[in-house]
Amino acid sequence: MLINQIQMKKLLLFTLLSAFTFTTFAQRNAKAEYWNTFHYKAKDGMEQKFLKAAAIKTKKFNSDPTNLIVTYRVTTGDKAGVYERIMPYQTAKSYDLDTSKESKYWEDNVSPFADPDGGKQVWQRMKWADVNIDPKAPPYKHLSRTIFIIKPTHRNHYSRWTERIGKVFAKRMPDASRIVMRLHSGGQRNMYVSYMGYNTFENNNPELETTWEEDYNEMFGWDTWTTDLALYNESKEMIFGEQRVSLELVEELLPNN
Repeated sequence: MLINQIQMKKLLLFTLLSAFTFTTFAQRNAKAEYWNTFHYKAKDGMEQKFLKAAAIKTKKFNSDPTNLIVTYRVTTGDKAGVYERIMPYQTAKSYDLDTSKESKYWEDNVSPFADPDGGKQVWQRMKWADVNIDPKAPPYKHLSRTIFIIKPTHRNHYSRWTERIGKVFAKRMPDASRIVMRLHSGGQRNMYVSYMGYNTFENNNPELETTWEEDYNEMFGWDTWTTDLALYNESKEMIFGEQRVSLELVEELLPNN
């Protein structure tokens, strides 16, 4: 009888901890900023119809800053041709809003021309990793998107390099910007994404006499570049630890175009 009682108590404790963990990940941090991403592939022969229908839907439902959507087209890799729709600047309260009317409009008027490529993903923005961010600036014409799968025990190494190299980035590349986010829902929790935005492939950054490594060591101490870079590389999962693609802005789908 005593053994059964102990087992029941352990089971109850496990159930409570599991419920707490689920609630923690399911609910949103009231102070955090979230971004939603959606991916679509136009059906064969229907790309122009998809673009026209998506443009109308975007103007109708996504012109307000609180539910803005910007669309990019993937141009490299095995997902080339897929459209990535990005909804930035969401708050915890955003997910309590009724979006059924908007969803039904998409289902009735846009989905006949395109198929989803995966499901919706919700990302939490890591503002400590921002570089050269101007909220009032228009969307960049080009993005370089890098997905990282980080070992759960090595997140500190990834974060340290990401934050520090961002400070060097700000000095050496003032005409580009970067944001970093961690996946909140829709996949692996140890997944991060970095978006680097720029308007021209030929950069207009200042010519400096120092190297990235020299600037890094000057900011953070002698030989920190070598140590931090090694730990950063070790933090990534060996298979699919870092995947990069290029995206271009689809201007005809801008909400105020």
